[in-house]
Amino acid sequence: MSWRPYEARPESTVTGTLLQWEGVGDANHAPRTLLAWLPPSYDQEPERRYPVVYFHDGQNVFDAATNPFGAEWEADETLTALAARGVEALAVGLPHGGERRFHEYSTSVNPEWPEEGGGGADASIAFLTDTVKPLVDGSLRTLTDAGHTSLIGSSMGGLISLHGLLTRPDVFGGAGVMSPAFFACPNEAFTRVRRSPTPTGRLWLDIGGQESHDHPERQRAYWDDAHAMRDLLLERGIGGRLRFVAEPEGIHHERAWARRLPGALEFLLGGG
Repeated sequence: MSWRPYEARPESTVTGTLLQWEGVGDANHAPRTLLAWLPPSYDQEPERRYPVVYFHDGQNVFDAATNPFGAEWEADETLTALAARGVEALAVGLPHGGERRFHEYSTSVNPEWPEEGGGGADASIAFLTDTVKPLVDGSLRTLTDAGHTSLIGSSMGGLISLHGLLTRPDVFGGAGVMSPAFFACPNEAFTRVRRSPTPTGRLWLDIGGQESHDHPERQRAYWDDAHAMRDLLLERGIGGRLRFVAEPEGIHHERAWARRLPGALEFLLGGG
């Protein structure tokens, strides 16, 4: 197996060069198609190496045609625009496991959720560090150190992004934690932040005020928990390495994450 051009559909919305590597899995994760977006200068500067941002929910990141809701993060368009301003990076989209998504991204068991109860985050981070990252670093021109490696995700993907930064600071030096669903794994993230060394990398944390408008209690939990995590991180001394954004009108949707993504990526990549 190897990288090959992305199989675009007539309705695809991909900008730039997107590659795919099929059948990437391990003992705990069914095979899935890994995606890699190359920065505009990749072919013109054959000696250059690039930072890497790993995106959770990879099927929603580059192409609206692969998301059942018909929307995407627009990571390809955003990174193309940032490249014009001198900020370039390689982006990798790691898809979730479908019905196993909650299990793969959750940091603790929650019996209220049906998909195996959760708690698969450590195994998912191991999949990323032991299988996905070596594949990417071994086949593309990446800067492999933690200072040039970030991960990002939304909702449950935000939880596992923070988890990866806290548990594997030797691998990841930055995390984008967008619209995190802290309520899904009660207290786990807060306890871990209290007990872990303060992250030395950059951490983007954001939240919208309309994350769950049909469920007022959950909507309040999204908002309050994100602000409480901001306060805890500042308490722990993260200082200027934290960027917190709260959008009172922000909803739980790819459109909202796409809107905030330019700021998140520029911050994580050291350009903002």
